[in-house]
Amino acid sequence: MIDWSQSKDPRSTKQLIEDGMRVMQETIVIPNAWLPQEWHDNVRGGRTLARLNEMCENVESGDTKHQKLKALKAENCENYRKQYEASESFEYNGHRNEMRLHKNEMAFVGGMVSSGMIDADDLEGEV
Repeated sequence: MIDWSQSKDPRSTKQLIEDGMRVMQETIVIPNAWLPQEWHDNVRGGRTLARLNEMCENVESGDTKHQKLKALKAENCENYRKQYEASESFEYNGHRNEMRLHKNEMAFVGGMVSSGMIDADDLEGEV
């Protein structure tokens, strides 16, 4: 018998179910023959359920991810312009993607280590 109370997985049951659903949606492929012509993926021969759901959300909202990101960047630039005109300096206070920021910071540090600018030992103990 499995003792579920001793699970080492920190995720909740709800998170595990959501992760499972996401994985299932990424593995199930709907062939082009079942899809309307404008939704065909001629490279792969079909689309995953996850991609179809994303496409449906874009149709409902009217904005694609690219359009949303572009609008967000324009909003940040306008904010910075107003700050600079007021005091000839600005402070970053716009919207940010924390995951992308973390990924970019890790790549930067990794590049510094691989180029020899810093040693990996220098990073130990720093938080």
